[in-house]
Amino acid sequence: MTSERITVAAVADYEVDGQRVRFDCEIDAPEPVTDRTVPVTLTVYDPRTFRFELLANPETHTDSEYPPVETDAVETDVALDIVESNGTLTVDTGALSITVGLDEWSFAVVDADTGETVFEEQRADPDVFGRQRVDALGFTQEEINHNPRRVDRTGTSFRLSPDEKIYGAGEQFVEFDRRGRELDLWHQEPLGTETERAYKNIPFHLSTNGYGLLLDTTARVHYDFGKTSTASGTMSVADDDFSFVFFYGPEFNDILQRYTAVTGRPSRPPKWSFGTWMSRLGYESREELEDVAARLREEEIPSDVLHLDPFWMRANKSTDLEWDTEQFPDPEGMIDELREDDFRLSLWEHPHVPVGTEAFEEGVDEGYFVTDGTGDAYVMDNTCQGDYRGALVDFTDPDAVEWWKAKHHRLLEQGVAVFKTDYGEYVPEDAVFANGRSGKTMHNLYPYLYNEAVYEAVGEVNGPEEAVVWGRSAWTGSQAFPMHWGGDPQTSWNGMSAALRGGLSASLSGIAFWSHDIGGFRGTPDDDVYTRWAQFGLLSSNSRCHGTTPREPWEFGEQALDVFREYARLRYRLLPYLYTYAEVAARTGLPVVRPLVLEYQDDPTVHRMDTQYLLGEDLLVAPVFEESGTRSVYLPEGEWRDYWTGQRHEGGRTVDVDVSISEMPVFVRAGSVLPEREPTQSVQPGTPAELELDATLADGHAEGRFYDADADALVEFTVDAGGDTLSVDLGACTADRVTVTIRDAAPETVVVDGETLEAVSTDPDAGTWTDTGTGVTIVV
Repeated sequence: MTSERITVAAVADYEVDGQRVRFDCEIDAPEPVTDRTVPVTLTVYDPRTFRFELLANPETHTDSEYPPVETDAVETDVALDIVESNGTLTVDTGALSITVGLDEWSFAVVDADTGETVFEEQRADPDVFGRQRVDALGFTQEEINHNPRRVDRTGTSFRLSPDEKIYGAGEQFVEFDRRGRELDLWHQEPLGTETERAYKNIPFHLSTNGYGLLLDTTARVHYDFGKTSTASGTMSVADDDFSFVFFYGPEFNDILQRYTAVTGRPSRPPKWSFGTWMSRLGYESREELEDVAARLREEEIPSDVLHLDPFWMRANKSTDLEWDTEQFPDPEGMIDELREDDFRLSLWEHPHVPVGTEAFEEGVDEGYFVTDGTGDAYVMDNTCQGDYRGALVDFTDPDAVEWWKAKHHRLLEQGVAVFKTDYGEYVPEDAVFANGRSGKTMHNLYPYLYNEAVYEAVGEVNGPEEAVVWGRSAWTGSQAFPMHWGGDPQTSWNGMSAALRGGLSASLSGIAFWSHDIGGFRGTPDDDVYTRWAQFGLLSSNSRCHGTTPREPWEFGEQALDVFREYARLRYRLLPYLYTYAEVAARTGLPVVRPLVLEYQDDPTVHRMDTQYLLGEDLLVAPVFEESGTRSVYLPEGEWRDYWTGQRHEGGRTVDVDVSISEMPVFVRAGSVLPEREPTQSVQPGTPAELELDATLADGHAEGRFYDADADALVEFTVDAGGDTLSVDLGACTADRVTVTIRDAAPETVVVDGETLEAVSTDPDAGTWTDTGTGVTIVV
């Protein structure tokens, strides 16, 4: 088969309709392509957000329901200033100046305030013979059966600035900065975290030029971020519709907030889900599961969730969602007993229903499965756990969705709390769905629909505030169904670093809640890898131990057990802080785990930094990728306090920290107030009765916030030390008692919420003021 490239050459005519400009464009094409114009539409949603769309076959175009792109979330009235001059049309939004070449097509986006070009189509990247290295805006037609031609893909190229960095495109395990990489966004089973294959392909990227760009598609996406030519990037879609939504910040924080407003924000996951999850592949009996539960409590290791992988179902019958009652007798009684000890149960699943089960027969009879184009269920061999055949549930069929949900409802009514929604990457291109679409456009979307169905099922039985899944694959908008974990990393230092790199990439792609397999997946990590991974994993947004061999900390020696316990207790101490950022994520879409570039975008030192991260805004975590030695940690601008020693460090420089196997560097941003509580063995609901606030002053001031669950409000705290007076504002916090520890202050007078503290007891030597009437204790 041969193919030919057709490019947009000029504008034959254009019309303005409110905040939309439609261009009828002439094309440059070889013979015998039909001479015609193609439409390019520019729709402005707000001064910094617009849609660009090229339709190669406009006569057949229909809007798709998915992925959900709700642009009305950002749409405002914009008085466009549109001027035609010297063969160029300029559309001024107030924040952006968008220019379109009319006589000879061109497209550029300029910051209206600075005059700097933010994004520009590339039409000037020739080799020494004058041949263009990259394709301009247009589409490719492929010859079929020696004559007819069909549109194979659409796309464009764009200039890359010399110092431009590119991030995102989902949870990618390759270099954090995508510059110089070629990526094919098509869900695949990576079989590890060491290749370009990915579970969470999301066609959204961020540029240090200050923009984010979402390709609005579910088809295969191809990116070349400067691999073919260092001067150019390209992006193409295996479809006849090339559409993108452009978000200009230039701050990444602002871009992500608008991006998630358009594509969906997560609900705040239930509080217990931020506890420690214990799992392996897998617990094979009720006795084994209950032994682990008992040992966790005996060892005083905080934990809230126990997970069962495939063995909760009968051999060669996963996933029919039926208990193996020989291995797990009386599951309802088992779940009740676990709940009495403050454990919740998670169950594994995938969307393939095995041949030979009643569920398969029912699915075939009712037409609940994806078909092979003949009308028959698409049966595949070796689909997942075990060598057996199965069919895919068709989540575009409302009846199939309700059937699948009903199977979950029964388990949820037994007391199951959450499901691990594994897989979802196996849809063949020639599969046919109930909505009439093929695998070519449903393959990438399938995990979204799969997780949506299970997430909704949990909410329908347990209540919307309890809705949560533990998902692996994702596409645009999947962040609306938290949470996600990073697949199957190697049990090695490289596997650990790749897990972090993938998570930071996911964070810049809209995934707010992200975790990983502590210890790695395949095989057994050595004691040092496990111990270091536990430190990192227990200070991620969510924490789960998992692998093909036991991952309980007592399996790795007394030292690993002690370190795990210490960091698990630290996690539970920080739960008020973590849960606060869960609420922030629900309100803003900003991730809990943050690469430093998200908060310190103007600092070139952090542009490629992917071995340390921020947990929220105020904690900097630097995992250690060796047994012991010296860990170099970069501290951004400002001042930072070592969480363990209290030592202060000026930011904007690297500090070397000596780390034994029991130590991982953690730093607190000066000027912050961390909400904490005394650690417990399981997550306690509601607002802590006794809340601890840890204030680190910067220039005599600190501020923070706390999600008060009982009041369903974000409470703001401020601390000011001026002269001999310390002023503390606790807002409307509903905790019975609040203890505020303030670093580096020596006041004579303490004022709390505008009232001078009349202390019942004062100990000037210890620097403690206590007021039993208000339940407030100030420690300096």
